[in-house]
Amino acid sequence: MSAEALELANKRLVRAEFLIASRNAGVRPEALDAAYKLADLSGVTIDDHGKVWGVDDAIEELRNKSDYLFTPVEKPKPKVLGGPSGN
Repeated sequence: MSAEALELANKRLVRAEFLIASRNAGVRPEALDAAYKLADLSGVTIDDHGKVWGVDDAIEELRNKSDYLFTPVEKPKPKVLGGPSGN
């Protein structure tokens, strides 16, 4: 495999891993492409077995810089016990 083909395959692999992990981390569906473009992926590496490393760190850094890309996390509302019975 040529170096150019390997580089292209690695870029596609990193993008796919990033999109899956960022969606699981709460990036809004309509913001996935923007998140990919804004993320600092310089620390992302691929090992000899094709495992991508560093994507989660890039997403956390992105969350700290650009939290508007993420779905807001709503705090659970407490359940009221022993309230009025409606009588």
